[in-house]
Amino acid sequence: MSFVVPAQEKNRQTKEPILVAGYGGIGDHVRCFALVRHVAATHPGAPIDFLCRSPTDRVVRFVPELRKAYVDDTPHGRFGLKEKLDLAGRLRREGYRRVYVVSRTMKAAIVPFLAGIPERVGWFGEGRALLINRIRTGERGYPGETEKICGLAGPASGTCLPPRLVVPPQELHAWQDRTLGGAPRGPVLALAPGAYNPHRLWPPAYFADLARRFVEQGWEVWVLGGPQERQAAAEIAAHVPVRDFTGVPLEEAVLQIRSASLFVGNDSGMLHLAGAIGTPSVGLFGPTTAEVSGPRNPNVHAVRPPTGHVSVDKITVDGVEKAIRACTSQSQLSIGAFSFSEQ
Repeated sequence: MSFVVPAQEKNRQTKEPILVAGYGGIGDHVRCFALVRHVAATHPGAPIDFLCRSPTDRVVRFVPELRKAYVDDTPHGRFGLKEKLDLAGRLRREGYRRVYVVSRTMKAAIVPFLAGIPERVGWFGEGRALLINRIRTGERGYPGETEKICGLAGPASGTCLPPRLVVPPQELHAWQDRTLGGAPRGPVLALAPGAYNPHRLWPPAYFADLARRFVEQGWEVWVLGGPQERQAAAEIAAHVPVRDFTGVPLEEAVLQIRSASLFVGNDSGMLHLAGAIGTPSVGLFGPTTAEVSGPRNPNVHAVRPPTGHVSVDKITVDGVEKAIRACTSQSQLSIGAFSFSEQ
């Protein structure tokens, strides 16, 4: 089913709106917010809306440049003609003058075409020349996924602006009061042990060891993620006291990450959220690389397997501890009250 999800009201001049059609999972959608920032900078005053899959629609209200979101949850492997026609009708009534179609698939280009959006910008791919009338080429020339997505907007006049999520203080404080009884009383480590690709998973036992080191220093540890991370959270909790926040709505995960002092997670959608939120973060990469798939936010420090290895489970807890030390040595990543033992 496709429907409109209202986002926060934005003070924008009246101009023809622009649509950004995202793709993929949570991390992919967060990368698309970098394109949203670029479009907002180059088209000041134009309302910008976002087409996505759930649950990403739940965080659109934290993206200052976005007005609202449309959701298309047509199941993978199903064409969904009725849903596409319904969504296309909704988009047609908005009067969009341009859409950026991030995905290279033909399926992603059908709804903007049916909606009659005059300028349909996308990468060359899947024989969709009739559906995309502003074809971009050269996508292989970009160093990473975020830069490639921003490249849809044309040659950049400067660096690609990283995605950002802005949490209203009143919403953050309301969540903290409701869930924690107020602001955290000490430093908080947020762990995200999940990832869509099982090859990207750092072992739960390693997360538990890292959590133990923090707990011994007086930190509180939270485990974040979706329902699929509940087992990993239970494995961690079997070794060290943690607070299990897995399985909550995605907008609550945003509030949890914003409340934390430090975030450590696999190469996943949660890591991209942490980067966009601005929380000091350590990302664990393997077999993927930070240069290609990692967040571009300066608050994210990448940890890779030792030379000669590609598997994420070759990253040691000591290696992550060393990376956190490097984070704390950078002013923008200062996390304050934690000191490591030199054992």
